[in-house]
Amino acid sequence: MTGTARPTVMVTETIDPAGIELLLEFAEVVTPAAPDETGLMKNAGDADAMLVRVTPITARVIDAAPRLRHIQKHGVGVDAIDVAHATARGIPVSFTPDANATAVAEHAVTAALAAFKRIAIQDAIVSAGEWRASMTLPVHELAGRTAGVVGGGRIGRKVIHALVHGFGMRGLIFDPYLTPQDVPDADVELTATLPELLRRADLVSLHVPLTPDTRHLIDADALAEMRPTAVLVNTCRGPVVDEAALARALEAGQIAGAAIDVFEQEPPASSSLLLAPNVTLSPHFAGLTVESNRRMAVHAAEEIRRVLAGEPPRWCINPAVLGASG
Repeated sequence: MTGTARPTVMVTETIDPAGIELLLEFAEVVTPAAPDETGLMKNAGDADAMLVRVTPITARVIDAAPRLRHIQKHGVGVDAIDVAHATARGIPVSFTPDANATAVAEHAVTAALAAFKRIAIQDAIVSAGEWRASMTLPVHELAGRTAGVVGGGRIGRKVIHALVHGFGMRGLIFDPYLTPQDVPDADVELTATLPELLRRADLVSLHVPLTPDTRHLIDADALAEMRPTAVLVNTCRGPVVDEAALARALEAGQIAGAAIDVFEQEPPASSSLLLAPNVTLSPHFAGLTVESNRRMAVHAAEEIRRVLAGEPPRWCINPAVLGASG
């Protein structure tokens, strides 16, 4: 970097110390007293870059940072960042797609197994001092059944590989951005439509970003396409699923079960899923392991270092700004 003044990076929330150590090698680090819009705006004036976990980066926050050259997401979901406004300002927005793919994929497979095998129900039976006779719901094997993944990116491909090659399932992927050449595994089929996957799959795992097109992608009509023996797993973004419709489907026995890590509102204090039957819930924790937290922090810090040094980011989600800036 040119000049003698060190750039300033605003880190909105706590990250792994390895990331802070790397940032301190080339920048000053500031942390707002409160990770909300007001707190961020008070500290944004000197920020050359922002590193954010879940705190919304609004247009007001961006405009409060006249020196801002980069917004870095700690993780993959950028729906809390006003990317359009950042793009209008010519500011690249990056994420860390390689950092937590393994963690999320492992959680998705674990959650799928727990829901399919009804582990939570069995645990409750034993904890209540009851035994096998109280387990009246059927439990099936995965082998020979069909797993469907919606979204064939890094995580989705890891999930389908584990289910197909680890448990002997047949594999389906629905992703309108993929071609058959993108799915070279002979045991995995690319479906032409989402309803086709939903009709054929015994286990449906969601791995799509939240966009206007994917909001309530799984609604009442989609749930009606699923098999009554099927299980739904969501580890991507809560609003991808219509929670009220899913709760109704579970209560009616329209599908066999669900495993949900993400919610339309977080924490989900008023979610209808809290009282729904045959659902396993977790607190948006799929991507958070000791290993992935460190990778996300380090990858984020490395990306910020690249951009502040005048190099193009590796994982930019609005690459048009790079061409605009030359």
